[in-house]
Amino acid sequence: MNPASQLQKSEALKRETTYAATRAEPREQTVHVVEYSRYPRRLANEGRHVAYTQDRSEGGLGLDLAERVWPGELLQITLRDIDGRVSIDGLARVVWCRETKEGRAEAGISMLRESGERPMMRVRRRNTALRR
Repeated sequence: MNPASQLQKSEALKRETTYAATRAEPREQTVHVVEYSRYPRRLANEGRHVAYTQDRSEGGLGLDLAERVWPGELLQITLRDIDGRVSIDGLARVVWCRETKEGRAEAGISMLRESGERPMMRVRRRNTALRR
């Protein structure tokens, strides 16, 4: 590993540690099955993946994943209760992610909106040259 990528990895770990220490919301240690897919999907045949919650708060989830996801990435999340009913279904942003010694990944995600809420609005630039 070259020195530049070692430095980037070190800085990312420092940010993740700082973020974990400054959490404002209490965490509930709980395990639920989570289905997720990247949003928007990159391939038409891209399926959903399975993850498990490590903890849960009012604003987000801590996940145990089989693969790494990247900070800033959007995920379509469906969380099911123990009886299989959907508890959370919506769009989330990856806040941090780190690989574990076992080859899996841990990630913190923040819920952006849940199904039934107002959809995200598309922002368009105004072309002022056409408005004379």
